[in-house]
Amino acid sequence: MIEENERAAKFMQAIQRDGEQRRAAIMKAIDAETDAELEKAKAAAEAKAQQMGDYEKIRLQEDTNRRLSHSVMDIEAELAQKRSQVTDEVIGACEEKLAAFVAGPEYSAYLKESARALLKMLHAETAEFYARPEDVKAAEAAVPAGCSVQPDEGIRLGGLRAKTGAVEADDTLDVKLDAQKDWFLQNSGMSIAL
Repeated sequence: MIEENERAAKFMQAIQRDGEQRRAAIMKAIDAETDAELEKAKAAAEAKAQQMGDYEKIRLQEDTNRRLSHSVMDIEAELAQKRSQVTDEVIGACEEKLAAFVAGPEYSAYLKESARALLKMLHAETAEFYARPEDVKAAEAAVPAGCSVQPDEGIRLGGLRAKTGAVEADDTLDVKLDAQKDWFLQNSGMSIAL
């Protein structure tokens, strides 16, 4: 009987060892499955976090770009307004100097030289001249004989405009100041490109 008990005990030990090995294998498989599922969940969470991070980064970049663009436009508008204001002040000061020149004694000589230059430009000996209404008398004294002078309300600052046939030339102070305004805008260094 002892032998049977021993065999039974050995059989039980063998079953117990087998059970322990199976249990260890099952626990190992469960741990592996848990680790795999945990890794999947972790990878999914990281991917979702990455997507959310990318989305927020893009949203912030777009928002920053939009605000920057609006700021640049506002600054450019302000600079354009300041540039226009400075230009108007400079041109206004020039107009005051021209008004003083037109009221001075040198203006008659200027009109004579302007009349000669206009006739030369027109390749003519006579022409019809145009002057400000208040300059008509001075212009009549400045133009050569055979030329007429007509009042022109469109001439604001002074000077002469001449016409012969269909050809016309303009030597008014208005046109010269406009040309200087363009030159001033191009060369003043007051650009607004940011």
